[in-house]
Amino acid sequence: QPFTQEGAGSGWIIDETGIIVTNSHVVEGAESVTVTLSDDRVFTAEIIKTDPRDDLAIIKINAEKLLAATIGDASKLKVGDWLVAIGNPLGLGISAKEGIVSRLGVSVSVSSGQTLYDLIETSAAINPGNSGGPLVNMAGEVIGIT
Repeated sequence: QPFTQEGAGSGWIIDETGIIVTNSHVVEGAESVTVTLSDDRVFTAEIIKTDPRDDLAIIKINAEKLLAATIGDASKLKVGDWLVAIGNPLGLGISAKEGIVSRLGVSVSVSSGQTLYDLIETSAAINPGNSGGPLVNMAGEVIGIT
């Protein structure tokens, strides 16, 4: 019996030529990846590279002159700094949730038996579907990934 499984996640454009960052677990095992931009354009994406150890993935869509995110310096964060988590929580559409940096340098064991290190803990609401979205400082710079 054929079986189809679908999932949703988030990502952010790192280069105007269509390079997108997301979490590895968002695209893991996918036969195809579809990207919907905030302007509702839909693209089929190619998985360029995955790093399951750090839960990161690079995908590419065939588009040009996209608005790329600005990368900030996470090492400048302090506990209490405000930030925003942007994503597609619960598949309900793009949203932004504010929060503060609760802790820095957090380590977390994940279900695959691996440990993720040097994480940012935030009070911003993070829900299924937010995975892969940017964590942004008050200057609008990406300083992490949800």
